[in-house]
Amino acid sequence: MDFNLVKEQSNTLFKELHVTHEKFYELWVNNILFTWRWWIAVGLIILPWILWLLIRKKKSADRLLYAGLFIMVSSSALDMSGIAMNLWCYPINVFPLMPEFIPFDICALPVATMIFIQFFPKVNAFIKAALYAMLGSLVFQPLMAWVGLYENLGWKHYYSLPILFILYIVANYLSNKNNFDEIKDSKMNFINNR
Repeated sequence: MDFNLVKEQSNTLFKELHVTHEKFYELWVNNILFTWRWWIAVGLIILPWILWLLIRKKKSADRLLYAGLFIMVSSSALDMSGIAMNLWCYPINVFPLMPEFIPFDICALPVATMIFIQFFPKVNAFIKAALYAMLGSLVFQPLMAWVGLYENLGWKHYYSLPILFILYIVANYLSNKNNFDEIKDSKMNFINNR
């Protein structure tokens, strides 16, 4: 296919996407913003981080935030993929131009991960991963669906079990890494390594 034709078709699709975003923004402003469901979603952004600030171990915070960042990036990417494949959707969004569910991807899930890693560090990571996956997929997702913040379209809650299990195991592994080197003057390191 000729590149100009590809570019033309791509531009047409992006214009259609823009129109969809405008329509969703109008729906959001008129029917979602400041509703009780919207306030629950806002609470899911603020409350986990307040909890985290209150119970975190300050000496472990950087290490745990590293694992939390992995969860944020991974869950956001997976969430966007699921939305793009029409497997689920979020009827209520805190921010109108972000289709993924920020309260879950950026707040509740990473904070839950960091809390699970921080508490009971001697408990087998696979046991904690199983509990984490079950709570996330069999308790939290159905609860969010019941409240009306989440809707399955072609997805079953239990499909999330292995995904959440693996995400937790990787985050736990990252939080236990001990090979971070102190950052020094990069020019000196480059010269010394020659």
